[in-house]
Amino acid sequence: MAFLPVPTRRWAGYFHGACKETLWPALMSQPHLIRHTTSQWADYEAFNEDFARHLGTHAEHGGTVWLHDYNLWLVPGILRSRRPDLHIGLFHHTPFPHPDIFRQLPVAEQLRSSLAQLDWAGFHTASSARHFHDLLADATHPPRTGVHPLGIDRQAVATLALSRPSRPAGEDDTLLVLSVERLDYAKAPVQKIRAFATLLEARPELRGRLRFRLICPPPEPGIHAYDTTRAELEDAIDTLNARFAARGWSPIDYHPCSLPFPEVVDHYLAADVFWVTSLADGMNLTAQEYIVAKAATGRSGALVLSREAGAAEHFGTAALLTDPHSPQDLVDVLSQALDMTPAQREAHTASLVALLTTPSPAAWARSIIAGIQRARGPHQEASG
Repeated sequence: MAFLPVPTRRWAGYFHGACKETLWPALMSQPHLIRHTTSQWADYEAFNEDFARHLGTHAEHGGTVWLHDYNLWLVPGILRSRRPDLHIGLFHHTPFPHPDIFRQLPVAEQLRSSLAQLDWAGFHTASSARHFHDLLADATHPPRTGVHPLGIDRQAVATLALSRPSRPAGEDDTLLVLSVERLDYAKAPVQKIRAFATLLEARPELRGRLRFRLICPPPEPGIHAYDTTRAELEDAIDTLNARFAARGWSPIDYHPCSLPFPEVVDHYLAADVFWVTSLADGMNLTAQEYIVAKAATGRSGALVLSREAGAAEHFGTAALLTDPHSPQDLVDVLSQALDMTPAQREAHTASLVALLTTPSPAAWARSIIAGIQRARGPHQEASG
């Protein structure tokens, strides 16, 4: 293990700035939010240069380099020029945008030139792999691509769920909707609150018996790309709670903090509906965790899943798919989930469990390393 020290100021420009304000909006298909400055991009270039040099110093001849995500998009080009003997692969945990959106980045050609030096690129979904392939289709030697959806350690989650204190079933007809997600405009948290308000307005019989619990940890200090989202979210929550709260009941239970995973599992077990509304998402492992925790303890629940989440490509219509770009669809599908009978929820949960066929994280990692090693491109052949 060889650590790479990073000066605080460079980290701020690189990660807080270039990664989150320039690249992230494109990845989330929100190009109107792209903010680019030459100073922050210089920090991104310098970080990638240092990282590539660090790898080149430590990698053995003919070794395999497995990079992760958009944070290191310039490393392949830098590293290839110095170490043509290496097998270089990069897995994208995020979605990969359509080429038309990618090209709206002010640095698109610089990034594209670097990505073309990969031997292999991996993705959670076929659609992301197709976007990447189309972007680099005219490269001299386009990287090979692989679709490797990431799964969770189902046994570990199931064991933890079974170890949690059991709670007696409530005798009332209260309902709990749950979301667990970091603060990010791509998760559509403000749209969720507005949809919940519309639902309570349209269905007054739910007032006093329906609660939405939002566990929403903030980003690390120094990241300002989500400041507007946070302000809008908290204002929407305050307005909704003030409008509908009565007799000790508030419709929104907001947790703007990280929780230990065992406590998150407790919330999974308590929730009747798990609500994912991402505008774009790599995979979304919380949806898998919710289903596994419920099934392990013999409980059932409803999964409302954004059509834009990677998990939707694998769960398909076994989940209750929702369009996060349609305010009315968010309301209608959530309402549908709340109206499911116990028998319908049991069948729904069983269908989702049957589709949890993704490999364990360890098996997933082995398959990716094998894919990178098999993708022996012309760079290695020329040096061999």
